[in-house]
Amino acid sequence: MNELTIIEKVLGVIQGSLPVTDRTIDNSCGQVDSEAMTLMEDTVDEQAVKRLSRDFAKALTERDFEHLDGRAEYHLYTVDHLIELIKNNDEQNTIKLFNENKIKSKYEDCEFLSITFTSDQEQAAVVYNVRTCLVSAEEKYFKELNKKNSKKNRISGGTPFSTTYTLTVKKEKGTWKIDKFEASEENIRIGKN
Repeated sequence: MNELTIIEKVLGVIQGSLPVTDRTIDNSCGQVDSEAMTLMEDTVDEQAVKRLSRDFAKALTERDFEHLDGRAEYHLYTVDHLIELIKNNDEQNTIKLFNENKIKSKYEDCEFLSITFTSDQEQAAVVYNVRTCLVSAEEKYFKELNKKNSKKNRISGGTPFSTTYTLTVKKEKGTWKIDKFEASEENIRIGKN
């Protein structure tokens, strides 16, 4: 892939990005929900980082191979990280993985374990557990997932499980963006629906 193609794709993603809306107050009922109460106790930067992290988890885990956007989370990344993803054909690899394995998954919730800011408040490390439900997938995918999971907890269709995500986020032109991301190999089984 040549540099011009990469730049065109990055610009396309940036132009297609939507601003993150402030969801701390649900105006439809005039009441503040419990998530909003927690957010209101946090600093402005903590609120923004939690919102970014939650939006990222939703974009990664709320996927259906029949209606898949292989770059649903791209607007949440720093430009540098986005360039690396495009160079590595991330969108095509994601689509291939979901289509070959007929994966349907849904986001359930997340629990923040820690958020550590640098002294200049321009970067932060976020560690949180993301609860996902694999609604359905090919049997071979479940076998591979459980193999990586060291068979400590069997994951099957409809089984919610938790994965620990570690994010490095930084401000890019005043907006928090994800610069690096890791997910734990081991999944913690939560239970059957």
